[in-house]
Amino acid sequence: MDILAPERSQNMAANLPGHFDRIDVTYKTVSNTPIEAAILIPKGLAAKTGPETAPVLVHFHGGGLATGTNPDPSFLANWVCELASSTPAIMVSPAYRMIPESHATDTLDDISDFWTWLHEPGTLTSAIQSRFPSLTPDLDHVATIGDSAGGYLALQSTLSLDPARTKIRVAMAQYPALFSDLPAWNARPEEPDPALDKVVADYVQALEPGKIRVSTPWPGLQEVVFAMLRNGLMREFGLGKHERLTAEYAIAKAKGFGRVPPIWIIQGTEDHLVATAATDQLVSRLRAELSDLKLKYTVQPGDHGFDCFSKLEDDWVAEGVDWIKGFWL
Repeated sequence: MDILAPERSQNMAANLPGHFDRIDVTYKTVSNTPIEAAILIPKGLAAKTGPETAPVLVHFHGGGLATGTNPDPSFLANWVCELASSTPAIMVSPAYRMIPESHATDTLDDISDFWTWLHEPGTLTSAIQSRFPSLTPDLDHVATIGDSAGGYLALQSTLSLDPARTKIRVAMAQYPALFSDLPAWNARPEEPDPALDKVVADYVQALEPGKIRVSTPWPGLQEVVFAMLRNGLMREFGLGKHERLTAEYAIAKAKGFGRVPPIWIIQGTEDHLVATAATDQLVSRLRAELSDLKLKYTVQPGDHGFDCFSKLEDDWVAEGVDWIKGFWL
């Protein structure tokens, strides 16, 4: 089954309620539009009757910052669900403003505000204990993960925000190289397809001024998203023209904080949406400029989202999870 096929989303959407209890909470409001975080409690953890404390796994969904929902069943890898269930960990997945209605800097503002909300005394605990009075989140043991654009947001959270504020212990980023200063990412083709340019231009022209969009479950907006990706339009329509979107800026911020949480980056060799060469460039820069950074880079055969069907017991997953748990738990 294609990872982006509607059946994938339908199957995962049907399976998630069987494995997690869900609580939705508004973490900020912009122009009367609530932006929510989903709190996913593994069923085994929710069933416990005595006092329990569980680590937190912050998840950012993918979709090119232009589509998807929190979390999007089409993009959420099997092994990530298994990681949350087996640890067990409380998974928190925030929504955020999307391009091209908003700019990616608005998305980064939302992510920063989410981390502030997460650590406000009692906020997450109160939301959870409204349903599960004996369960307490352990906010001293926080990991973050994201796929594609979500991986980019996990890295932005880890590099650009003070780890003393986020309390991130380790980050996991799946095919995350969306930084606008990586030459191999979303380059404009030598012969762009005018029809794809028109798809995006028509959508942008029809936008209602001031409209905010924070959730479009896949395959919603797929024609526009694929047109932006395939014709090299991501920088023009929301992911460029600002230093905060660059790896250079993120690395400089990380240097200023003096400490960077360990990072595990995952990439497929045949990725046609986030080029392997772009992730290679990102990893090389991180290793060269952050000499003390503990960084694990796993490259496996496959296209974008190759790991959606991977299991926790798969050798490469088990090795990486064992590595991150040494920092997280």
